[in-house]
Amino acid sequence: MRKTLMALALIVLSLLGFGIVLLATASAVRAQGLYGDPHFFVNRQLMWMALALGVAWLAARFDYHWWKETPALSIGFYLLVALALVLVFAPVIGVKVKGSYRWIGLGPLRVQPSELAKIMTVVVMSVWMDRIGRCVRQFWKGAVFPVLGLGVIAALLVAEPDFGATIVVCVVGGLLMFVAGARLLYLSLFGAGGVALVGCFVLTNANRMERIRAWLHGEGSDSSAAYQLKQALIAFENGGPWGVGFNQSIQKYNYLPEAHTDFIFAIGGEEFGFLFSMGVLLAFVGILACGIYISLRAPDRLGRMLAFGMTVLLVFQAAFNIGVVTGCLPTKGLALPFMSYGGTNLVTAMLAVGTLINIGRHVDVFDERLHTQVVKNATIKL
Repeated sequence: MRKTLMALALIVLSLLGFGIVLLATASAVRAQGLYGDPHFFVNRQLMWMALALGVAWLAARFDYHWWKETPALSIGFYLLVALALVLVFAPVIGVKVKGSYRWIGLGPLRVQPSELAKIMTVVVMSVWMDRIGRCVRQFWKGAVFPVLGLGVIAALLVAEPDFGATIVVCVVGGLLMFVAGARLLYLSLFGAGGVALVGCFVLTNANRMERIRAWLHGEGSDSSAAYQLKQALIAFENGGPWGVGFNQSIQKYNYLPEAHTDFIFAIGGEEFGFLFSMGVLLAFVGILACGIYISLRAPDRLGRMLAFGMTVLLVFQAAFNIGVVTGCLPTKGLALPFMSYGGTNLVTAMLAVGTLINIGRHVDVFDERLHTQVVKNATIKL
């Protein structure tokens, strides 16, 4: 297990390092134009990274069994996140950007509660499924109550609106219910209902329908909704197999919107080429392999659920982001973990990594205790 944890830590640290390098080049033009300092976003990200590493260290030391032994912790976490999602609409501290209420202003910093909602979903769903045990097969405890809890959070996210976070919360929550053993019939019924609701929101919103049509027509679309995707694909085309070189990107000169956030993967493909893009993909495959291995080796049900949930949370967001940037999915704002600019996203991603390390450490402790007991029993028999 120690080798697995070391591999996980090495992969994450590599992504963080490459992320800072990529952010330095992707954000320079925008930072210079807005703040007169080409390193503005990098400096802020480094500050958030220091906080994120501290959070990861604390999460690795925090005994995850406390979530089970102290129900008030998970209940309080749920209520705190729900309150934060409401406070984004508050006139004083709520911050509205591009028509969306997604941030809470805390002096010079902004906190995005939707990122906390993703972590909260994994924690609360895992604790609940572990607590009810075999009752997970029941209609009320195994399906209705969890779906209601998810529904409240999803409704608040839709109200912001933040459909990217809504999709992540619902998918991760649904997968946790599935692996916990909830009946497939109940999951199918509620899943179909959720898809129908999402379909209604999309069909009744002209902007979202325009994005869908632009995605379906691809590069042949003349819609303004396809502009971002076209510029991202041009970036990959410019990069080719080897890239144009560090700090040589053309698309970052205000051709590609959100070059330092949601579309930073495209700038990486342009400057460092196809090999860099494949390296990032393989890195997240490595995170998936490490996370699943930790989940399978976890000493108890709660550990297995938490490890699985945190792994899916990280990898699903990465897959979704890369799918959007490469045109495989409709354009939707979702950060690339460890690499996109954004403090709250970085902190929550490192919190997930810290939790995985925590569970992995407990695997080693469990194995040592088991080995000691086996030796003791053998000695007694002799």
